[in-house]
Amino acid sequence: MKILKKTLNQDLNKINVIKLNGDKQLFSANKVYNSALRAGASFSLAKEISLEIEKEIYDGIKTSDIFKKIKEKLRSRDIQISMRFSLKEGINKLGPEGFLFEDFTKKVLSNYCMKIKPGKIIAGKCSKYEIDFLASNKEYFFIGECKYRNRNNSRIDINVPLKSFAILEDIKDGNTFSNENLRSFIVTNSKFTLEAIKYSLCRNIKLLGWKYPENRGLERLIEEKKLYPVTILPSLTKNIFSVFEKQGILLALEVLDMDISKLSKIINRKKLEKIREEAQILMNKK
Repeated sequence: MKILKKTLNQDLNKINVIKLNGDKQLFSANKVYNSALRAGASFSLAKEISLEIEKEIYDGIKTSDIFKKIKEKLRSRDIQISMRFSLKEGINKLGPEGFLFEDFTKKVLSNYCMKIKPGKIIAGKCSKYEIDFLASNKEYFFIGECKYRNRNNSRIDINVPLKSFAILEDIKDGNTFSNENLRSFIVTNSKFTLEAIKYSLCRNIKLLGWKYPENRGLERLIEEKKLYPVTILPSLTKNIFSVFEKQGILLALEVLDMDISKLSKIINRKKLEKIREEAQILMNKK
């Protein structure tokens, strides 16, 4: 057990935290405060938690450990806020492969006036390409690509939109689609590098990721319509999730309509009822 090397009067301006990529940065009480606020905590609760965290941190503490402390403190006060705080963690559990994130993405986008079609093999002029999904709205037709990352410090760099644009151009040259408003669309649970964003803006590539576009990133779309992944429910185990996955249950709101009588033949009924209760709390249905 690590001994906390701190005093009650420790200078917070000298406390370094270790990020997931190993880099150091000074502790910021404002980040703790704002992260609690974004999850739905009141101003007073966010301030209360940030003050508690200040008393518990020490030089060299990992950001992941700070996250756990915030989550535990939120859960002891309000389980709904605690679940919302775990959104990124929940999305990261849609792995380790990326196909579940693809299915989750399609469900999210379909709730935002986009017509979604399953991915398929599309021939270009020079080659054939496996497309994750096809999407369209009133203005554009999109060739969609999902980039799932199960490490928080991973970023989508310029190589991804470079490849995406090259594929788009070859598909256009192959006359597969007659739609002139054909665009590339990249969706990720991670962040984009500045170079990737700059190139994509230049090439008219649509991007959707964590906190991008600003104030309209993936997390905002999820929160706005409560399209939370089922993986943020505390009582969900890997075994139960594998059953849910086969039933096509990827959103917490879908748990509300699950057939408990049918699933109880595979999963303990009390566990199913507990999971549904958590979904009801998350969705304000209780």
